[in-house]
Amino acid sequence: MIEFTLFIFACLWSFFFIKLKKNFSQKTNIILTIFVIKISYITLISSIFFGVTNFGLKKTFISLLVTFLIIEILFFIGKKYLSNKSNLFDRIIKIKYYFEYALIVVFAVYLINKFYY
Repeated sequence: MIEFTLFIFACLWSFFFIKLKKNFSQKTNIILTIFVIKISYITLISSIFFGVTNFGLKKTFISLLVTFLIIEILFFIGKKYLSNKSNLFDRIIKIKYYFEYALIVVFAVYLINKFYY
């Protein structure tokens, strides 16, 4: 059971970094490709080999399918969450501008009332 858990964890770990590669800029992507992605591919291939030799082809294939689906779902949910955060952030920026302008007007009116009346 521990071997199977480690197999699933290795597959999740390696496919997560392989999938994460798409979300970085080109400059960062080069560094990430050199150091992390190549090791993630090696980890994924070795974990597949480990799974086939220890658990059989069917169980390995089903585990990989479930692993890939979990990572795809996590990235989909994360993308949706960040998109909602971005919309919320845009709304907050708009409210912030109105608040700043209102604060400037209130401060100007205060100064006018204090020094001219």
